[in-house]
Amino acid sequence: MKINIFLTLVSFLLTALLGYWIFDTARGKENDIICGVLSFICLLSTLIPLIGLRFYSVKLGVNIRILSGFFFIIFLISHFCSALFGIKMPFYIIINAILLLLYLAVLYKMQDIKDI
Repeated sequence: MKINIFLTLVSFLLTALLGYWIFDTARGKENDIICGVLSFICLLSTLIPLIGLRFYSVKLGVNIRILSGFFFIIFLISHFCSALFGIKMPFYIIINAILLLLYLAVLYKMQDIKDI
């Protein structure tokens, strides 16, 4: 696995903009800053493996990119829905933390995949 610095920077800036957009959407609601920060963390953790990393194994790279793209979309939907419609903050944090930990656990186990 090799990090592409430019694409990692692009993904960092893109998630910063998306996090601000989610913060702005939730503005005026309870804990809008937590929504922005948590969305930044969740989206960054999925976007860096999606576009910022290059993998030595093509099969592993495709699998990680598909998984990261799937969770990126899930996180976008989750954060925008909770920013628009509002949700109690403990539920918001618990749901997104469980999703993030599930993503990281699957991503960690995918590192053991070897080329056949």
